[in-house]
Amino acid sequence: MNEVNIREASIVTPEHVRLQFRTAGIGSRTAAQLIDNLLLLAAFGAISLLVGLILMLLDIGLDDALGEYAAAFLIVLSFLLIGCYYALAEYYMGGQTFGKKWLGLRVIQENGQPVTLLSAIIRNFFRLIDFLPSFYFVGMLWMFFHPMDKRIGDLAAGTLVIRDMQHERLALRKRTRKWLDKNNIRLTYELKLSEAFRRRIEREDWLLLSTFVERLPSLDKFKREELSWQIAERLGTKLELERELYAAQSTAFLIELYVQLSEEWTL
Repeated sequence: MNEVNIREASIVTPEHVRLQFRTAGIGSRTAAQLIDNLLLLAAFGAISLLVGLILMLLDIGLDDALGEYAAAFLIVLSFLLIGCYYALAEYYMGGQTFGKKWLGLRVIQENGQPVTLLSAIIRNFFRLIDFLPSFYFVGMLWMFFHPMDKRIGDLAAGTLVIRDMQHERLALRKRTRKWLDKNNIRLTYELKLSEAFRRRIEREDWLLLSTFVERLPSLDKFKREELSWQIAERLGTKLELERELYAAQSTAFLIELYVQLSEEWTL
């Protein structure tokens, strides 16, 4: 989900390493919340239906003692589902609920470390305040004005909700592959690289190659040709390839190189 006014957070870890994160805004977090609420509603509905069927088969009414116990059980269950789902999911799923996972969001601590059980419990306990007066009005208002999109629960727990860049990179590569398959840009020969030659490609080279190929859908023809020649010249020289192998088909050459190297560089 694209959001306007994307904000970034800079975090210095205990090891004095500076990390940059893109914070999750109101739009994506609201969508994740809606997904989680629908899942909770479906779970509660299924359990309620099962309890109702059992009472019906046993011919027990809600005015009977067992019926009252069943109603009390469902009330307690609803609070347990709401109270435990978010905290336990965020702790055991690495800072994600199913809604956050679907939309590529993640909760972390302010120091960049994974969320702890205590911080997950605290941030979700404060949902009671964020929800006031209704529909998370206080929480959304606080997020709107906070420079790192924090709601009150995040402030109390010392947490931050960020966009999972790995999730976004995988989504971008999926879209790129669809574009490549649609346009069918292929070399007229088979490019084979030995393991020794593959090792000549360093991380900086891979970042340059992958950034270019993954931007292809948004580049016009002239810009594509200009950039592809410059990058192909650099990588072709590093791989000690004959210029004829990439000079006339620089874009196709880079695409083929990207396809061959993507598996080992995205592990």
